[in-house]
Amino acid sequence: MKLNKFFFGLLMTPAVMMVGCSDYEDTEVASPEADADAIGAYFESSAVSEQLSPGQTSFKIVLNRASFSEAVNVPVKATDPDNFFSLSDNQFVFDAEKQVSSPITVTFNQSVVELQKTYSLKLQVADGVKDHLYGAGYTDATYSMVIDYAWKSDSLASTMVKDEYAGTFDKEGALAAVEIAKDFEVDEEKTSPDYTKNSLVRISSFFATIGKSKAAGEDHIQFVVDKDHKNPQFLTTDYLANNEISLKVNTTKLATGMTQKFAEEKEYPICMDLVGINVEAATAEAKTDNVTYQVTYELYAFDEKADKKYLLSTEDDTVPVEGNTQYKAKFEVKFVKASAE
Repeated sequence: MKLNKFFFGLLMTPAVMMVGCSDYEDTEVASPEADADAIGAYFESSAVSEQLSPGQTSFKIVLNRASFSEAVNVPVKATDPDNFFSLSDNQFVFDAEKQVSSPITVTFNQSVVELQKTYSLKLQVADGVKDHLYGAGYTDATYSMVIDYAWKSDSLASTMVKDEYAGTFDKEGALAAVEIAKDFEVDEEKTSPDYTKNSLVRISSFFATIGKSKAAGEDHIQFVVDKDHKNPQFLTTDYLANNEISLKVNTTKLATGMTQKFAEEKEYPICMDLVGINVEAATAEAKTDNVTYQVTYELYAFDEKADKKYLLSTEDDTVPVEGNTQYKAKFEVKFVKASAE
């Protein structure tokens, strides 16, 4: 009996195993394929920054595609209502076997462009819907453009800024970095160190730099000096126009990053208007590369809705009074030879 049970067990085992294996039969599933006419057009990035030098009037953009055997054109549209930018074509042109399109040139209305202000262009292809299963990138992209000089700070020493508003005009002051625009009016035919006609100098985000504001603002003190570092003048729209550059330069209502709160619990941004700049008398005639400049400016709390300026106050319960207050700041710039390199 024991042997019969043993053999019976042996006979049953293969049957049981056959039933178990049927649960793991191999199946073949085909990978999905893209439609034959799918292009897979895409921008490599959804956000692109373009920095142009003053005098540049355009930039170029391209499109990519996943399927690139045949020549094809892909329409593109701007999704912004603003007509600030213009495109050289309303479609991207792809040659056969080319994954990247021919470039489209983007131009803009130079008469309204402001130096150091960011402008955005939003573009879309394929109505914002990918038509290719394996398409990469993005169907929508935002191109941000700013026109500015290439600023460099390590060619000039830091300076101590003494400022009336900060209460340091007759004290030690606050340490600030001085920058120079290395691509401003470069004359490559001249040898170093005197190969620039003039120099463009600035202290960026003035009140943040001297520690009065926690937020960086648009209150750049930027000015042009001659090759002897004298005769300073603020960088202005007229100055650029005289050099055949169609850009606007804002010298008023510059956001400082600071605010003023009055009794009615309205909080207004504090703005700066640049008034004047000159060389301090003690260094005006000196033959030196260390020059002290004095800036005059106005500060006020600005009600944009009412277009009114209010005097600043340190008291929270002060009723707003229309007007502004004039202050001065002075700082020494230590120029070095070939500072525009």
